[in-house]
Amino acid sequence: MTTSGGLTRIPLPMLERLLLAMERRRLEAPFSEADLVDTGFHGFAEDVVTAFAGIDSAGVVGALRMVIAERLDRPPPRLDLVWTGPETRASVARSTRLVVERLFESARRSVVVGGYAFDAPEILEPLYRAMKERSVDVTLFLDIDGTATTAAGAEAFATAFIDRFFRTVWTFGLPKPDVYYDPRTAIPGPPWSSLHAKCIVVDNERSLITSANFTDRGQTRNIEAGVLIEDTGFAAELGAQWRQLVSESLVMRYEG
Repeated sequence: MTTSGGLTRIPLPMLERLLLAMERRRLEAPFSEADLVDTGFHGFAEDVVTAFAGIDSAGVVGALRMVIAERLDRPPPRLDLVWTGPETRASVARSTRLVVERLFESARRSVVVGGYAFDAPEILEPLYRAMKERSVDVTLFLDIDGTATTAAGAEAFATAFIDRFFRTVWTFGLPKPDVYYDPRTAIPGPPWSSLHAKCIVVDNERSLITSANFTDRGQTRNIEAGVLIEDTGFAAELGAQWRQLVSESLVMRYEG
């Protein structure tokens, strides 16, 4: 059975939906990607097919029940306070700058970064080294503070914006990360919107959610608070949330 590798990338609510579909006989194994897409599992169809290759329906149901029980009964996640700003005498918080650096340095397979603002190449240098030295797959989601007035103009504005990001922030050259943006942020409102998230997911195992931008101020001088989460289930869910934006074409890929 090969369930562990593929299923670790699938959030618990999606596993529960899959089990329910099996129990109600809306799906039968062995699966095809087309059947899974038709039943609403398009973002995870490939992982499910890979995980349950050659397994019949009874085996799939048993495996799903086991995996779901393990997820529900696993130890609570480890949470660490991450902080930018003045340190009190009794503080036990970890430095935002150091946590971000170590997360990037620890990556072995994949990194997802959602960021509102970037201005300091040195913050991303460990991420570049992870790509260059260990072939880590990196995906960035960037906010585009746009002034376009049409959809066609939004794409051109976003391309120019991200071109500038690669000239002034990602100054290391190749390899470069895949970059996505929310096209709504390239056209000023109303209604207003922005890609305001500031988070990192490393190897679907560790996550940082923070108020701090990927800027020198955010990482070293402002007062910012965040949480480092050591929990594979949560990391998989957060990473899947970003990947779903891609699979459902809710964000656009930079093609520059």
